[in-house]
Amino acid sequence: MPDLDANSKIDICILFDIVASPWGGGNQFLRSITSELLRLGHSVTSRPTSNTQVVLLNAFRYAQGRHFRPGQIAQLRQTGTMTRLGRVIPPGLHMLRPRKGPVLVHRVDGVPGVVRGTWSRSDRVQTSVNRLADHTIFQSEYCKTSFEEHSATPPTSWRVIQNAVDPQVFYPAPDGAWSGGVLRLAAVSWSDNPRKGFAAMAEASRLPGVEVTFVGRWCADVHPANVKMAGVLESANIADVLRSSHAMLHPAWNEPCSNAIIEAMACGLPVIYRDSGGNRELAGKYGVPMTEDGDLPAALDDLRRQYRSLRKKVLQDRASFLINRAANEYLAMIRYAIDTQRGNKAPSP
Repeated sequence: MPDLDANSKIDICILFDIVASPWGGGNQFLRSITSELLRLGHSVTSRPTSNTQVVLLNAFRYAQGRHFRPGQIAQLRQTGTMTRLGRVIPPGLHMLRPRKGPVLVHRVDGVPGVVRGTWSRSDRVQTSVNRLADHTIFQSEYCKTSFEEHSATPPTSWRVIQNAVDPQVFYPAPDGAWSGGVLRLAAVSWSDNPRKGFAAMAEASRLPGVEVTFVGRWCADVHPANVKMAGVLESANIADVLRSSHAMLHPAWNEPCSNAIIEAMACGLPVIYRDSGGNRELAGKYGVPMTEDGDLPAALDDLRRQYRSLRKKVLQDRASFLINRAANEYLAMIRYAIDTQRGNKAPSP
């Protein structure tokens, strides 16, 4: 059969129960890319149908608090269906059946144990699901490297595709640049894990000439000092906070591909980031790093000195943070994956 061309419409299942309310970066990204794929004319469902050509699996779960069952993913791979029987039959038994199911593309969400600091069922499930996938999408080079370090069987066919955001929601303020005086910093985190860097946010709020506004769930073990609490907000309201700020403060450890950083940069904000995980990969051209010991005053001095050039760069490259770029890269990977299964292409990175 011929290769799919760029105009071919594809039946895609994004096997995830997207919610409209705030619930982490993964949910937000899948929500945005679903809307973009539909806008581009493709069919998108949340469960596989008889027409499904490719299933996009997200990390280790398909809904809030609901992990994948490897047996069901193996059943889906071989038969194109998912039943309760798949929950109890071991994956190996499903794999004895002839392959009739859709292509499986796995969007890996870093290594949960590395990000959270504790290992759990999530790590085992994500690794098991990846063994059943035909192709893997890593959200960053760091995501790929860390996954390979902790996986017994790293994938042979993969792409690195960074996350992106909706440009109708996350856009710059026309007069949002810092011109001296008080420097307003925004910090955003859905998770209240201390590894998000709450202590550094509180420290920044104590420094003269700095204001810090936090969006999300604050860690109960860290005193907020002078941080202004905006609470959990919808995306449009998060974007309002970002546009009223001069820069983003992101002191998290070991994150694979922070949606918060990308949202901030799409709003034209330079970033003060902890040099850990994928943060430099995302923001290295558009911000300044904190050292591992968290020297915030030095980082703030660097930001003030470089502010004009950093904001200019982030505005010039804004298109690379937007969902149309990511959707087109996902579609290219999906077309490649379908053609590979048809035998038109040999699998390769």
